[in-house]
Amino acid sequence: MARQFFSPGRRRTSNNRRARARRRRSPSRRQALLAFFGASILIVLCVAGACKWLRPKTTARKSSKSTPAKSTAKTLTDAERREIAAHVSSAIERAGGDDVWIKPDHGAVPDPEVLAVSRAFDVVAAAIRQQAEKDGLRTATASAPGGNGSRSLEVTLSLSPGASGVVGRWRLREVPRLYRAAIVIDDLGQEIEPARRIFAMPYALTLSVLPGLPHSSETAEDAHRAHREVMLHLPMEAQPGSGPPPGRGEIKVGMPAGEVAETIERDLASVPYASGVNNHEGSRATADAPLMAEVMRTLGGRGLYFIDSRTSPSTVALAAARRQGLPTFYRSVFLDDTETVAYTLGQLHQFRRVVEYQGVALAIGHPHPTTLRALERFLPALEQDNIELVPASELVRLPEAARLSPPGDKRE
Repeated sequence: MARQFFSPGRRRTSNNRRARARRRRSPSRRQALLAFFGASILIVLCVAGACKWLRPKTTARKSSKSTPAKSTAKTLTDAERREIAAHVSSAIERAGGDDVWIKPDHGAVPDPEVLAVSRAFDVVAAAIRQQAEKDGLRTATASAPGGNGSRSLEVTLSLSPGASGVVGRWRLREVPRLYRAAIVIDDLGQEIEPARRIFAMPYALTLSVLPGLPHSSETAEDAHRAHREVMLHLPMEAQPGSGPPPGRGEIKVGMPAGEVAETIERDLASVPYASGVNNHEGSRATADAPLMAEVMRTLGGRGLYFIDSRTSPSTVALAAARRQGLPTFYRSVFLDDTETVAYTLGQLHQFRRVVEYQGVALAIGHPHPTTLRALERFLPALEQDNIELVPASELVRLPEAARLSPPGDKRE
């Protein structure tokens, strides 16, 4: 066999191939450094995660304690204060009933004065505190003697100490009795502007609307939207020659029972939202006992109250309403037999004296410009004198109203 020899060139090529193979089998220095740093970073991340997992939980508890401190420093919005004030006011009224009056308050931070008769004073004070506790509020109470030895208490509700957390203050004052008045404005429905002027007054005036007039329904609907009480001013027959006819929908002497009911139903249909009735004219009709008995039966079937306008001293309407079991009362003062501001103001002062003497009274006026101007001037003083103006529906249900009768009242 012939002997083979490798040339130097072939030997170098073979050596180069073996070197490249060795380099492929073992990483380079740079690759080794990269691997080292990658492993180091991985180890650091693992240690950090383990430390976080093993951290004591006291830090979390400390954080949870600081959260309420931030929330108690919160400043309430006006809407939130009003909502809480509504809760407290409802609690006061539930506890005190007819023995308490929350005087109107229009401030951003509620600061109402609450008048309570002696028997309700402690009950109302407790109700304020209980409602505050339900709403998660703090209470601070300061007492001071009132006038004539009566008690006075100020209850401040807050989220936290400091002005930013004050929700409101309720100033509770003990009084020997409460005074309540109702004012009814008759003859509405012919025009809409007088009613809108009444709505602009922030007082609980009661609107009595005649049926079948151009703006009867509109007046009643607008009054309902304005949260004012609506009555039907029910036309009734007057004595011959005593004035103009009462108008459409009139209740007349000698009407059969069915016709009385139908007439009242038609009149009520044109005055939506009416919760009670008073008579328009009616000097003849209200003196007729059988007719009044039938009228009151119809009103009782509709759950309505009745106000006797007392257009005649011979009226038996109040007695008929009481026999039927209706909530009822009578007119104490007419405000505007003479259409001047001075005359109506004089009648309003007389009305206030009647309220202070009896505890309750009801006045009737008309939508004359002079009457409305007098009311705008007088009503703020009525409230300052601690006489509450209420809707007629509230006054007729007071115990004092059930005990009172007008001078010369005819009873069957």
